[in-house]
Amino acid sequence: MENSIGIEKFLNHINDPELIAILNIQNVLLQELQNYAVNNGFKQLMPLLISPFTDPLNHQVYPATIKYGDKMLSLTSSMIFHKQLSLIPKNINKVFILSPNIRLELEHKQKTGNHMLEFSQFDFEIKNASMNDVMKYIEGLYIYIFDIIQKRCSEELKILNRQLPKLQKPFPVYSTTEIPLDEVDDYCTKLSKELNSPFFVTNLKREFYDREDPDRPKTYRNFDMFYPEGYEEALSGGEREYIYDDIIRRIAENDTDKKPLENYLKIAKMGLLNKSAGAGIGVQRLLKFICGKRKIEDVCMFNRSVGTNFDV
Repeated sequence: MENSIGIEKFLNHINDPELIAILNIQNVLLQELQNYAVNNGFKQLMPLLISPFTDPLNHQVYPATIKYGDKMLSLTSSMIFHKQLSLIPKNINKVFILSPNIRLELEHKQKTGNHMLEFSQFDFEIKNASMNDVMKYIEGLYIYIFDIIQKRCSEELKILNRQLPKLQKPFPVYSTTEIPLDEVDDYCTKLSKELNSPFFVTNLKREFYDREDPDRPKTYRNFDMFYPEGYEEALSGGEREYIYDDIIRRIAENDTDKKPLENYLKIAKMGLLNKSAGAGIGVQRLLKFICGKRKIEDVCMFNRSVGTNFDV
């Protein structure tokens, strides 16, 4: 009986005119994210779903690994390391991937309305870039995307009763330098509820690969971007550690397991990694904000949010 209720709910969801409008907007969004990158000199990479190493993340998740022969492989939680590796060739300076990511979040993340067990990320990296270069690129991308969707999806936005905000650059920038670590999340949530523009928050202590500022130890050349109207986190980005000794030191500080990263570290030790910066945009979160929905499952045909019953 419970399964029948789940199936009925799914059938009602996929026949909802609002979902059709959302999927039309999604078509435009995916097309224009890629068009904007290609027109700005980026090369598109194919995504990887399995690898001996992936993003260790800065929070606890259920393990997502599979055994293949005598190897233990990880399902991709992000392509952060492979973005760096793809920039080794001299004639490749900018890359992007529309990448499926698997993150088996713990159950308490369900209450955010923002977390999924699998999601798509528009992931990009730029050789010899600073975090400020990446933030400027993001501003231009978002203004372009919102203008295009306003023009091409006006009927869909009417169906959704959604008035898109008019974005202007520069987006506000806030630093956590003076904020105690255990108050950062509440600080960002408060700003998201109060502001009417997307905004950046800089200097976040997280994964070892985000570059520590060489001039200011224990501060970090990274950022998150947040949506206004209480929609919270949009994306994460920053500059990367690329010098072997710095990577090893940061791995030790973060108590990260080095074993899966063995080949990545060998390449770093050869001095082949380049200075770079980039970011990863959660596609479903962006679609959710554009469409004015509060639960991330509302913008997906198939529900893979935390807490889903996997009815289909």
